[in-house]
Amino acid sequence: MAILTARNIHKRFGALEVLKGVDIDVRKGEIVSIVGPSGSGKSTLLHILGTLDEADQGQVAISGVTISGSRELLLPAAWWKRLIHMITDVSIVLVLNYALYALLAAAGVLVLPGSLLNYGLAFLMLITYYTSLETLTGATLGKLLTGCRVIKGNMPLKPSFTDALLRSLARVLPFGLLEGLSFLSGRPAGWHDALAGTTVTDSRFRYLPKEAQSLSGKALADFRNQRIGFVFQFHHLLPEFTALENVCVPGWIRGAGKAQVQQRAEELLRLLGLGHRLHHKPSELSGGEQQRVAIARALINEPDVVFADEPTGNLDSANARDLHDLFFRLRKELGQTFLIVTHNEELAQLSDRVVSMKDGKVVS
Repeated sequence: MAILTARNIHKRFGALEVLKGVDIDVRKGEIVSIVGPSGSGKSTLLHILGTLDEADQGQVAISGVTISGSRELLLPAAWWKRLIHMITDVSIVLVLNYALYALLAAAGVLVLPGSLLNYGLAFLMLITYYTSLETLTGATLGKLLTGCRVIKGNMPLKPSFTDALLRSLARVLPFGLLEGLSFLSGRPAGWHDALAGTTVTDSRFRYLPKEAQSLSGKALADFRNQRIGFVFQFHHLLPEFTALENVCVPGWIRGAGKAQVQQRAEELLRLLGLGHRLHHKPSELSGGEQQRVAIARALINEPDVVFADEPTGNLDSANARDLHDLFFRLRKELGQTFLIVTHNEELAQLSDRVVSMKDGKVVS
């Protein structure tokens, strides 16, 4: 039974795409190591699975609870697409205008170049073309040709009639004269988009809202505290607290009784061979002992899964081997599940399964 499931995880930092559609499953009681060269996306993936970061796209579930719903990237359309659809739409509006003039001329109505009637008809045609198509489909013919669409805010919604009308009117304001060069900008919106709160984006990068059952805010924080444990390379122990107090902190945050939490913390520290160091502060502990305190802290709320990010990266070889043995003893005695990011080949090979990553993808 999978206790953790992640599907199609994407993450981008600016122009850098770090994760490119990662799938992973971890079964209850399993020890899984994620390996790969620096920059392959290992730690980014771990932080997303542990709810410390949010994916741009994909879904994460732990123990059947969807903690991160589906969401896709919102990116501006490429400059060349914006240029093509601008030229296409302007051309279409001009053709429609000339067709209208021809119909009026056939009806005996004379439209003189430069006349107010001429400008009025051109204005009416522009407003009608953009407003009607963007209200109905979210895209003009030029945008459909290039695979683009207009998105309102951060939702997969077509602009309302009011928004589309506002965008169309903004095109003929004095500032709108600069719109012809907006395709040169790296920004996703020109003047009319900024005014209406819209963005022209590639259709395949549309934004999807979080699913209703996904967690956020306090609910997500409570889930993280109660169901997930973390072990990091640099311990992150509170220097003014003793080992026992450091282990107790997540339990106190959870709201459990003080005596109950302290008893559980003492049991874990003794299990990890630190029964004689309960009241020592981090500065009085060795690196290996500090990491054991961090592991006890991760286990205090009996989490469904423990995420460990380079847990042996700051330890010497002897302490690293001890930590390896400890993970497997905890799995045997507590049934604990571990997902570990590591460069340590020895730890990785001892795991039940190794997930290899390269260039933001799982390769094996």
